Amino acid sequence: IRDWALGSNGKWVSMAVPSDGSYGIEPGVYYSVPVTTTAGTYKKVTGLSVDAFSRERMDKTKKELFEEREMVKHLLGENKQLKGK
Repeated sequence: IRDWALGSNGKWVSMAVPSDGSYGIEPGVYYSVPVTTTAGTYKKVTGLSVDAFSRERMDKTKKELFEEREMVKHLLGENKQLKGK
């Protein structure tokens, strides 16, 4: 929260934000990615390469997120973000 509110001064920080499809994460999924922040806004750091070890860990985390979403889906009713996913 501190970095988001006060800014990261150009330093990369991790923040869970809606994916735009970058880093191999499906659009709309909230996922932690590197960002810079200024006065309550963020900008994703793009163009970074992902090595095999990191890809494996990222895919494992993504799988866990989808499994957790499925476990609570019935509690959320007709939430359009979850519908059909």
